[in-house]
Amino acid sequence: MITSLIDFSFLRPIVARCYSPYGPPCYDPVSLFLLDLFRYIDGHLNMSTFLSLLSDDFRGRAYKAYAGIFDNIPCEATFSNFHARVGETLYNEIFHVLVDIFHHLEMITFHILSVDGTLYPTWAKYRGCTYFCDECSSICMNDVIEKVKNRILYRLNNMSNNNLSTECRVYTECPSKRFPEEVKKPKVELFVFRLAFCDGEPSPAQKNTAHLFGVEEELAKQHLCIHTLRSNVTNINPIEGSITIRCPKLPKDKTARIGVRRDPKNPDRKQKIFGYNAVFSTSVELHLGIELPVAVNNIAGNAEEADFLIKNSLQVHSHHNCRVKIDIADAKYDALKNYEYIRAKGAIPIIDYNVRNEHLSKEAILQRGYDQNGQPFAPCKMLCRTNGFDEKRNRLTFCCFKQCLTLKYKALENLKGRFDIATCPHLQNQTGFIRHMYVKEHPRLINEIPRGSKRYKDIKKLRSSSERINSALKEDLKILDRPRVLNRQRSNILAQIAGVVLLLKRAFSFIVRVTMLMRKISDDPVAKKKLTLPSIPPSILNIINRKRE
Repeated sequence: MITSLIDFSFLRPIVARCYSPYGPPCYDPVSLFLLDLFRYIDGHLNMSTFLSLLSDDFRGRAYKAYAGIFDNIPCEATFSNFHARVGETLYNEIFHVLVDIFHHLEMITFHILSVDGTLYPTWAKYRGCTYFCDECSSICMNDVIEKVKNRILYRLNNMSNNNLSTECRVYTECPSKRFPEEVKKPKVELFVFRLAFCDGEPSPAQKNTAHLFGVEEELAKQHLCIHTLRSNVTNINPIEGSITIRCPKLPKDKTARIGVRRDPKNPDRKQKIFGYNAVFSTSVELHLGIELPVAVNNIAGNAEEADFLIKNSLQVHSHHNCRVKIDIADAKYDALKNYEYIRAKGAIPIIDYNVRNEHLSKEAILQRGYDQNGQPFAPCKMLCRTNGFDEKRNRLTFCCFKQCLTLKYKALENLKGRFDIATCPHLQNQTGFIRHMYVKEHPRLINEIPRGSKRYKDIKKLRSSSERINSALKEDLKILDRPRVLNRQRSNILAQIAGVVLLLKRAFSFIVRVTMLMRKISDDPVAKKKLTLPSIPPSILNIINRKRE
């Protein structure tokens, strides 16, 4: 169905700049792209397994027919080279062409966008150092040879007090300047050796080691040799007495970093992930009941995720002629620049408020005059209620609405104990005490839709669409479930591929589901009910349908 309804020949002009007009015949980029797409959609995460299936005349016939390949099946290196040749930027262009197709079909409207990131691990192991860098692969250590010589001589002179077979580990302090002052620098293991009896003539490696440290005669007197167990030394300068090592704590993936998230199995605990963070923007289509990815960026695990709400939005605005009405995000994106950008585009930010270091005790809240939702207190210390948002003055109006006059007896007695209602000057007003809360004074806290209101909570619930996107990529499609990537470049490409696969999978699943229901609608009342358009709350519908002034 995918290849029948979408003409993927648009890929050729996009990737044409990656190919030379000279050289031997190459695979059609459309064919390679489609085979990669089929692989992920059908859940073949291992490329070698998929290629063995492709080589089968019966089971691989459909894949080859729809991709346009009949002979000379590509190998793993061909796909790897194709990914590197196209790169993240062109994959992103392909992704947005597909998004634009569904935008023209009105399956994507961009009215409501929800953004969230998901951490996923790299294929490399974390080896215990957070402050590693490229320089860790070639660290020069001075005066090491003399120190090791002294260690060997000390052990030879105290043979009676030491076990001959025990290991001797040589360490030195890490010379990196990336460590903060309050963090103690770790010890770096140079190499590990032990002294052993020499059965016959020492090997050339043992002779060279003894010669390097200048202990040949001392070892020969006692018929011993140096047996090297582990070594991180890559180069030796015997003249200066220095050595060059590769730090054993340096992982194979030098671009991955540690990100922290809440443990899915225990929300009270934090979980560390050594890898990357894929940040997806999801378009929530309430009129169809579907959620489709429309923008993606990939970052290191420890990068500031809040910066990528704007970058994802820039992707959407630069590729599609659209206007976002509501932007939804969690507290990670609670940054002033995000509010300013969203409001400048004419949208409403629904971002969880990050209290940070604010004091939220009862006394502190009463002293400042408003609660954690931005609702002010009346002089009698009762919370005011919202009375609408003034777009012209960009402010929320709150009124007490004379709640004190409708209190029950016990609550009224408690209020009289701290405030004399009879002396309140605001009783003469129709709505009682009035206070205006301006967005410019509290741009993060005060919102066009009051925090804590039912309307705000209804919109905030739509953020779960991002959680479902993350879950689909890890648990359903398993594309980001410990993928075999070892650097930032490959992980960036994989994130774009994941966006393409999920977009097509969800969009065509919706088409298939509706098509099957349309066939049953004549004689099945249940199918007719399922085809009824989802109801949209009027409060949200008014925001979606409003026109920009």
